[in-house]
Amino acid sequence: MFPTAKIALLLPSLCAGLLVAWTAPQTVAAKTSCRHDGAEPIVSLSVNPGKVRLHNGHSRSHLKYLQSKRKARSALGSQWQPVGLTLTELQFSLRIRVNAIPTSRGRFCGQLDTVEATLGYDKLTVYVARKYRPGSCHYRSILDHENLHVAVFRDTLRKYAPRVEHRLRRAVRQMRPVLANSADRAATRMRQNLQREIKPLFRQMNREMDLRNDRLDTPQNYRQEQARCSNW
Repeated sequence: MFPTAKIALLLPSLCAGLLVAWTAPQTVAAKTSCRHDGAEPIVSLSVNPGKVRLHNGHSRSHLKYLQSKRKARSALGSQWQPVGLTLTELQFSLRIRVNAIPTSRGRFCGQLDTVEATLGYDKLTVYVARKYRPGSCHYRSILDHENLHVAVFRDTLRKYAPRVEHRLRRAVRQMRPVLANSADRAATRMRQNLQREIKPLFRQMNREMDLRNDRLDTPQNYRQEQARCSNW
């Protein structure tokens, strides 16, 4: 039998898109110090489970090319030919607003006003090699396997989203005002501080997704799925 595999693992990466806004009230007298004004920043997190996009027009060799191009990792090595593939990318974006007020020494005192975060997937792309047509036993077997990987990505997202929000709120509460030479620099430093606090949680999330996906991509599971159909 031609060795087949249903590889569905792309290491999710942190793709942080950032939009920074600031306000510098012209009617406020220059501050003599940079202390917290006591206002509580508004923090929100939205979760995007991603849309599933199904493709059935590529050859097995092209799926292998996509796998290598996106650096999707097979737990079994290069000798297995992918007949199914699921690719996605974890995305995290921040939009922050900073109140940057001039100080008496010509610098700016920046304080967080709002933090809007988005976590999730833009899309989850599922490929089934074109040799296996919709309605066939092989197509159903491959798609059932890939749907398990989709479930892993979404379940892990649901598990970690509350943790990300908790970590983000904690980081915001602990963040002190930033004194910088410009309003933009104050905002940039705040953004870097928030990302530094969140990043370890994403590494933990990635490791868990790796482990759960690897448990699906085993020789035993592949052989059981192949046994459902003949003439692969």
